[in-house]
Amino acid sequence: MKEGEFIDEKIHALRENYRIRTAEYDLCTDFIRFHTRSIRFRWFSLFDGLFRILLPEDFTVMPKQIAAARYPCRYRPPVILSGPGYDEDFGFHLIKDEPGDLDSLIRQMRDSFLRHAPETVIYGQGHINLEEMDGVWFEYKNFTLDEETYGVQFLIRSDADILAGVFNSRMMFYDEWKPLVPKILEQIKGKGERY
Repeated sequence: MKEGEFIDEKIHALRENYRIRTAEYDLCTDFIRFHTRSIRFRWFSLFDGLFRILLPEDFTVMPKQIAAARYPCRYRPPVILSGPGYDEDFGFHLIKDEPGDLDSLIRQMRDSFLRHAPETVIYGQGHINLEEMDGVWFEYKNFTLDEETYGVQFLIRSDADILAGVFNSRMMFYDEWKPLVPKILEQIKGKGERY
């Protein structure tokens, strides 16, 4: 039999990708098919419990040496949670008492991003559907020395505190992360919210 790709294999792969992208699931209780394996999500506490986020259970705090290489700027997020191969990560800053509405702040972030990396391609922006807080985001494609990356910048306000976050992954995982990141952001909880 001849080695190679067959059309039925491609059709099956496309159907499976579509099924994963359109599936309804609960991050709190369901196993999710991801990177050819099933994963569960668990809660991670951020900034002494001011915020909580559901992430894959195999995420851990990124080692300082890896963080310094991945985020060479001295303004790197103080909290970075990463998958085991460092192919994807969420980084977080806590901003206290920042005036201004979130739409204006995220627009400033996006404009600054484009000023410093004009090759960036902005895909979209919007609001995060949260029960008791406000949130905004924008997503983009960026370029590194050897590949493209997919990213999402977001801001979530809870009282006087703003959670400023970034998600990054290799572009090759875009199809898996694109539908998942909004579901993750919609599950973020502030202090005192039940989960």
